[in-house]
Amino acid sequence: MEAPALEMPADQENTPLLPVQRRQHIAEFLQHHGAVTLQQLADALHVSLSTLRRDLDALAEEGVVERTHGGALLKHQQYSTFEPNITAARDLSPREKRIVGEAAAAALIPGQSVIFDSGSTVLEAARAVVARKIPLIAVTNDIEIAQVLNSSPLVQVHVFGGQLRSGSNTLVGEQVQAAARNIRADVLFFGAHAITDNVVSETSPDVAAVKRTLMKSASSCRLLVDASKFRPRVFMTVCEIGEIAEVITDENAPHEEIERIRSAGVRVTLAGTHA
Repeated sequence: MEAPALEMPADQENTPLLPVQRRQHIAEFLQHHGAVTLQQLADALHVSLSTLRRDLDALAEEGVVERTHGGALLKHQQYSTFEPNITAARDLSPREKRIVGEAAAAALIPGQSVIFDSGSTVLEAARAVVARKIPLIAVTNDIEIAQVLNSSPLVQVHVFGGQLRSGSNTLVGEQVQAAARNIRADVLFFGAHAITDNVVSETSPDVAAVKRTLMKSASSCRLLVDASKFRPRVFMTVCEIGEIAEVITDENAPHEEIERIRSAGVRVTLAGTHA
C-alpha cells in the first residue's frame, strides 16, 4: 500500500481548513516525512507562509514539532533515528528534485561510467540521462533506477547484488559493498537524508555504510540534494563535505550553508540558476 503523499485529500482541496485541521495535517505529514519545509506545506495546504509559520509555532509550543529555519521536524529525540516513508519521500519537492537531477545528468560526458546510488533525486538524474540519449556504463544498487536506465539502449546497466531493504527498491549489505570495491567508476551520484554544518548523514547504518563504500569506488562524488535536505543531523555520519567533489542542489538552498560548503573547497551547482 502506498503511503499518503504530501498533498490534500481530494475532497478537501477546495475547502478552507480550520487551524486545528491544518495542524493535524502538518503533524501527519511529519509522521511520514520526518521534516518538511514551509514551501512544501504551502504547496500542499494552499495557505500563506505567514499562516503556516503561526501553525508551526503553535505546534512547537505544544511540543509536537521542532521548529527549524524555514520549516519543522519531529522532536530531536525522535528525528535522529527517524526512517522516512520511502514512497512518500518522492512526493516532496518534485520540481526541485527534477531540476537537480537534470543538472547532474547534463554534466555527464558520453561514455562515462556512473554509479547511481538509491534515492528519489538520483532517480530523477537517471530519468534525465535517458532523456539525453547518451551512452553510459551505469552501476546501481537501486532496482527502480536500474529499470529506468535499462529503458535506454545506449546505457549498459549493471546491478549490485545484495539484500533488498524492506519497503524500498534499495539493495544494501556486504554483497553490495564487496562488489563496489571491485570497480572504479568516473562518477558517483548519491543522495543524503541531511546536510548539517558540512556533515552528510543518514538515518540507517546499512544505507550509510553502502554510501561510504560507493564513494571509494568513484573518481568524482557528486551529492544530489534538494534544499530541504539542509536540516539537523541524523544518526549515522556518511562523510564530511570536503570528501566529495560537488554538491548539486536547487536555488532555495540556504545561502549560509552554500557558502560554508564552498569554503570547504567543494563545488556547488545551484540548479535552475546560472550560479
